[in-house]
Amino acid sequence: MYTENFSKKNIKIVIGKLDFNSDIDIAWSDETIEFLNNIYLQINKKRTYKKFTDLMTFGFWCRKSNLLKIKSDYEKKYRMFGRGLVLHITPSNASMNFAFSLAIGLLSGNSNLVRLPQRSFVQTNLLCKIIKKIIHKKNFKNIRKRVCIVKYEKSNEISAYLSSKVDARIIWGGDETINQFKKYMTKPRCIDLNFSNRYSICLIKPPLNKIQGDIANLALRFYNDAYFMDQQGCSSPQAVIWLTKEKKCNFKIKFWKKVSEIVEKNYKSDLSTAGKKISLISESAIKSNLSFKTKYKNFKIIKINLKNPSKDIEKIKCQFGTFVEIQITNLKDIKNIISKQTQTMSLFGIEPKEIEGLIQKYKLPGIDRIVPIGRAFDIGPIWDGYDTITSLSRIIGR
Repeated sequence: MYTENFSKKNIKIVIGKLDFNSDIDIAWSDETIEFLNNIYLQINKKRTYKKFTDLMTFGFWCRKSNLLKIKSDYEKKYRMFGRGLVLHITPSNASMNFAFSLAIGLLSGNSNLVRLPQRSFVQTNLLCKIIKKIIHKKNFKNIRKRVCIVKYEKSNEISAYLSSKVDARIIWGGDETINQFKKYMTKPRCIDLNFSNRYSICLIKPPLNKIQGDIANLALRFYNDAYFMDQQGCSSPQAVIWLTKEKKCNFKIKFWKKVSEIVEKNYKSDLSTAGKKISLISESAIKSNLSFKTKYKNFKIIKINLKNPSKDIEKIKCQFGTFVEIQITNLKDIKNIISKQTQTMSLFGIEPKEIEGLIQKYKLPGIDRIVPIGRAFDIGPIWDGYDTITSLSRIIGR
């Protein structure tokens, strides 16, 4: 049904060759680490790149010292090699997701066929230029054989054809995309890592003493977590849970005031985003069984107030600066909110061990990441509860 000529004719090759090469390497090879470190050096030396936070973050993660630190944890466990050729399907709304996915594919010892997001991003184009420049260096000849970056319009024919050729797939596109890719025939031993739609929350316990710390810094860190990618990243907080017995919490009032100031200064919105925001809130009111009130002084921050914690908060789709807000008086009330769809919990005023204890005590099916506020988008090989490096490698043993 699908022919090679048909597929190649409709695919734009950005970097490499579409020859379905499946060369493998040992996981965490020196050549791969040097290649990624070269990407870091190229990104770091350009001052003009600093305005692209996501590009700088990826570059910083690629530095050699960081990769060697992570590698040391794997070396203590297993000796691993790549599985073969990995197909990476990345989301259309994220500029740097493809880069992290490619890095994981290389570090796990695989050859990689990466589909770029359909939307055009300046950061994506800049990084592709950097990769294209570095990959032709003599000392990266093996990397050159293991990287093919492509772009194509949504097509079942092309996606099905590519899926039939690979040994593993990483699919980041959400539930609809994942369900579509599950329909395609793959090799019997093909491994799939599916990153579906998830819901993330922020849990704040105000200080008990009068010294309330640097609320402005906390508000800025929250802003970075929430407003980056318009809350469309799966780790962006969509609900803010307050753990306090105070009916009128001064810390909460001051926090939202600071967030409002930061948003007003830094967040750009237009009639299009405003329309989408109203539409999502209206849709949530229709589809959820929850009774809620919207509250705002600044339209860039809309709070959806709920009296009681409920797993149904996941049906309220929050983007463009919209947040479900719930106040609880006991930490155990969190169990009424958590479901399998809960991904990241960002914390302030609470130790991660307390949350881990709740997961164990109440057998909670969700919460795959626990991070401080401000680190919701931290990159790492552990994502959504998967060890991506180990999953994409063949474990040979010691």
